[in-house]
Amino acid sequence: MNLSEIDKKILFELDKDGRASFSEIARVIGSTPQVVKYHVEQLQEKGIVKHFWAFIDYDKADYSFFWGYWLKFAGLSKEKETEIYDYFNSNMNIPIIQRTDGYADVLIGIIAKDLFHHNQLLQNIFSKFGQHITMSDIFIGLGFMKFPRTYLVDQKNEFQKFAVSGGTTEKIKLTENDRKILSLLQIDGRMEFTKIAKILSVSVGLVHKHYNKLERNGVITKITFTLDYQKAGLLLYRNCFKIVQFDEKRIDDLYTFCCLHPNIINYVKGMGNWELLLDFEVENREQLRDIMREIKNHFADIIRQVEINEVYQMDKFTQMAIEYPELLDDYELKNKKTSAKKVSDTKETTEELSEDGAQKATEEDIYY
Repeated sequence: MNLSEIDKKILFELDKDGRASFSEIARVIGSTPQVVKYHVEQLQEKGIVKHFWAFIDYDKADYSFFWGYWLKFAGLSKEKETEIYDYFNSNMNIPIIQRTDGYADVLIGIIAKDLFHHNQLLQNIFSKFGQHITMSDIFIGLGFMKFPRTYLVDQKNEFQKFAVSGGTTEKIKLTENDRKILSLLQIDGRMEFTKIAKILSVSVGLVHKHYNKLERNGVITKITFTLDYQKAGLLLYRNCFKIVQFDEKRIDDLYTFCCLHPNIINYVKGMGNWELLLDFEVENREQLRDIMREIKNHFADIIRQVEINEVYQMDKFTQMAIEYPELLDDYELKNKKTSAKKVSDTKETTEELSEDGAQKATEEDIYY
């Protein structure tokens, strides 16, 4: 990995709590807030940490339909490929875009509030690009478990901690401000509450109140981050499993194995053509082969088929539609205009003072 030991310790703490302060992290790892701040800023400047975002329970936020589609393309020019991915990236109801080598060319996640909305989103994709799609393999998400990145500190997830999204019928009544806060925290999970308050034109206290409620109700289950795997010196694999479901105990055994394993970071239950997706973060292909060999040997009785996909580019990855994508842009544009006006006003004042001084000098010349 292209990470120092202190980088790994800091990333592990941020993986547990993406909003942890530099002081909190420093206390845990035995360093200083200044050192932690420097390393976090370096990780972001180098692009190793691409994006902090809020991991949201999409069911509780009233998005009950989260379906994944493995797609294969054919007959794509470079221009058409760019057009397809531009469309995917601009669509707020496609929060996951993983370009892959292996079983498919891409996995996209489509999130919708009901079946009709989902079908319309899917129909739009096939109307625009269907002639280039040679395979569409469906995966219906039933629950997403995110495990801590314990490989960073060479540990197992002994306490079996995880964050969850989906898999519940409970709905939480969210206000417009709740939803705006969720959007902003998906754009930047470490955004300061003072900045959120300015964007929404509300008090900082109100932002705290809403955020605490969202956490307490399990709508926000953690703040996490996305890595640039190439820059970090890691590989990401999202592998598909067909599982025989007749032995509930063996399914539980498989879950426990995945939960404890340091390199398995996401466990996604589903139905459709696949019953399980697992995400592996590893340093090389040999490490993946060793893990897959162990899984296949231990669970040969319930695993029917496996397909391996190396994610070579992650365009987007969150668990929720960003309902208000324009909020941050509008705020920054407003700030730019305000700054430009201040510069302009200062310039005009300076010019007026200069002209006034020149006029006085001219009048004095005439007088003398």
